[in-house]
Parts: sequence; structure tokens; C-alpha cells
Amino acid sequence: MKILIVDSSVPFRLLLRACLSEVPDTEIVGVAGDGQQALDLIRRLQPDLITLNMKMPGMDGIEILQLMRDNYPDIKVVVVACRTETDAEKTLQAMELGAFDFILKPDDKVADTKAYLQLKLLPKIKQARSLKSVSKRVHIPVKVASTPVNHLPEKSNRIPASGVFKADIVAIGSSTGGPAALQEVLSQLPENFAVPIVVTQHMPKAFVVSLASRLNKNSSLVCTVAEQGQVLQLGHIYMAPGDVHMKIIRRGSTLVAQLEAGARVNHAIPSVDVTYESLVALSPAIKTLAVVLTGMGNDGAKGAKLLSEKGNHVVIQNEESSVVWGMAGETFRNGAANEVLPLADISKSLLRHVA
Repeated sequence: MKILIVDSSVPFRLLLRACLSEVPDTEIVGVAGDGQQALDLIRRLQPDLITLNMKMPGMDGIEILQLMRDNYPDIKVVVVACRTETDAEKTLQAMELGAFDFILKPDDKVADTKAYLQLKLLPKIKQARSLKSVSKRVHIPVKVASTPVNHLPEKSNRIPASGVFKADIVAIGSSTGGPAALQEVLSQLPENFAVPIVVTQHMPKAFVVSLASRLNKNSSLVCTVAEQGQVLQLGHIYMAPGDVHMKIIRRGSTLVAQLEAGARVNHAIPSVDVTYESLVALSPAIKTLAVVLTGMGNDGAKGAKLLSEKGNHVVIQNEESSVVWGMAGETFRNGAANEVLPLADISKSLLRHVA
């Protein structure tokens, strides 16, 4: 795999080169310190993967991706982002423009920066080897007002005579490629969507805040980052914060977000499995529609299986429309999936299974 390093910092470029030169079956074909130099090297060297910093003189990472989207859609891009709100927003924009994934630059708390970068980059590089084009464009509809519903029924019995599954809550899990996929699905739902939606996306805290803001702006539903003890309202989206796990518990006739610090589960915090398994505990009184979207690894597969065994309904994104068919693929292989759908059809499934 041919790799091009693009970063405005000379010391960081040297550090990345030292890290990546030790990765088997890779070749560092060039380094660039500004946007124009990066584009020149892309045209001349045709790399397989680029590590891309957002802040550069002359032309920033977003401008580079905009030019690459039409001309070089098969080149994988991993954004190397700073831990700031500005970079969080730009990174999400970069992923909408086709960036494959991102990592955070090490901060002062990281003792061994080289080991940290290798730990973060190696799985991305391994996954990128098997990918085709990651260029994705998301349609963003105009909000349409309707009457919201803001209470949970006293009793849950949402399976009518037809036998069609009817959910009390939608729980979505996603990782690599998730921000664009979430926007595609959630932007298609009406404001009076009749159950709460909880989302567990693998992302640092600042990035979750930025993503929630973007989803709130670009969908008809209210989207916020979940808070401890928050009552879940129908027609609202609640995102797990990026530094704690999110469980769902029941208090009387309401569902409540319970946030808990803890160890990583499936290498992730928040973990999709933690959220799903909390909903298993509420079954069958509360019926869950679990949705597993694109993402690296297997987080969510175990919890989806347990939900399925309790009579809940599991929808997964198909391989063809996924950036990475890891989480959804594992859910398919363990037999938990009730439906395997292209990304464009998942919102239709949600509407079909929500009264």
C-alpha cells in the first residue's frame, strides 16, 4: 500500500513517517506540508491512502477532499485531527466528503506518541486495504413541521394482529462511516416519529457534540447528546456521549438514559453492546428495533443477538452500501439480523415498524 503523509507540522510529518515505515507491506511514497503540494503529489504518485491534516497553509484539508471527491474517489483518506471543536466540525465535514476515518493527534498525556499512532493507524490501514471507493454524498432534506408526540404509553403491546413488529424504541449502533450513514437515515424521518431514538456512535466527546448539532440541523427530529437521568421523549434522538457508556432503563412509564463510566467494551467507549444489553433487560415489555450500521469491528453483534432472542427486531446495513461491513457483518453472521437493507431503505424500515 502506497501512503502519502500530508501535515503542516514538520516534526509530526517525521513522526508519522517513522511510525508508518514500520508497517508491513506499506511504502511512504511522499510527504506534503501544504495543500497545493499535496495535490501535486496525489496526481503524480497516485497513493492508495493519505493521512490528512485539516489545517494547512494555502489550501486546507476540506478543499483537498472537495477536489479529490470527483477526481480520486478510490484513494482512502484518514484524517489526523486535533482535539478541538473546530477540528471536530471539519472532520465530520471531511467524512461527508469521502474521508474513510479519522484519528486524534496525541496530546501531552500520551507517554509514547509513536506507539499511540501505530495503535490507532494500523487497524485503519488494515481495513483500508480491502475497501473500494469511500466517496459518499448525503442528501439533506428541508425540515417539515408536524405535531410531535412526547410520552411513552403506560403499557407496551405493539404487535398487532398482522404480526408486524412495532417498536417502542429505536437503538442505532455505528462506527466507521457512521456520521454520513446516520445523516442519511435520520434525515428521512418525520418530526412526529412516534418513538425515541438512541444512537451509539464510536467517537470522542467533542466530535459527538458536533455530530449531534449537525444531525439536529439537518433532520426533522430534535437531536441532542444524552444527559444523565434524561427522560427519553418520542420524536427525539439521543446520542451517547463520547466518554461514557449509555444504558437505557425504565422508570414507570418512561425510558431514561443512564450514563456510566467504565472500561472499554469491544475496544470502544461508548459501546453499542452496552446499550443493547440494557435494552435486553427491558424485553419483552419494551420492544426494541435495533439498527446496526457501517463500522469496524464487532461491537453490537452480541447485543443484537440477545435482543433478537428476546423477540426484538434487528435491521442491519448491507455490505454493498457500508463503508466497512464489520459490525453489521458480524451481526449477520451470528444470525441476529431480521432485515439486511441498503442504507437508502433503512429509514423506510424504521417507519414500517413504528406506529
